Amino acid sequence: MTDPQFMVDHLRDDLALRLYAFKLGYIRDLDPEQTGRLAARLDYPFDWNRESALHQQAGELLDKYSLRATLYILAKAGDFARQNGRKLLIILFDPYRAMADMQKGGARYDQEIVDYLRKEKFNYFDMNEVHLRDYRKYSLNFEAYMKEYFIGHYNPRGNNFFAYSIKNVVVNWLDPKPITYQKPNPESNEFKGYIVGYY
Repeated sequence: MTDPQFMVDHLRDDLALRLYAFKLGYIRDLDPEQTGRLAARLDYPFDWNRESALHQQAGELLDKYSLRATLYILAKAGDFARQNGRKLLIILFDPYRAMADMQKGGARYDQEIVDYLRKEKFNYFDMNEVHLRDYRKYSLNFEAYMKEYFIGHYNPRGNNFFAYSIKNVVVNWLDPKPITYQKPNPESNEFKGYIVGYY
């Protein structure tokens, strides 16, 4: 991704990238035929006559596109796991949109994904919910809370918080469990030694 020509060659016709760039104002035009086909496929009423709302519509269509693609990938991943006797754990985490919406009491934009995971009985872990429970413990405003854990991505404190938040979920999910989390078998004759240090 550090080679500009590679990026141009491989993303020149990427419709999601074009919608995103248009939404942010980096480009001025969308391909009406290509965009119209996608909008029709996703039952989104894209109205080219509402010029003042074209950027907003591009963002909404991009959301529908990304959520539909995510549902498709989840279905494929779920089928693969079932057919191959594998376990699958889905981790939800979107601190800059979903979590921000949720802390204001609003609906999360990816609720369709959460509903699908519940309906199809996927094993999933929602870090957005974990952070919101943590946030409610403090008298910080949300922006100040985010600065405690994030510098764009997680800072070291955020990485630590995430690791300890998901640890038990992962341990309970694994079979066999890591040796440090296995319960000793009382019927085993295997010697269990201990090292104790005094200073």
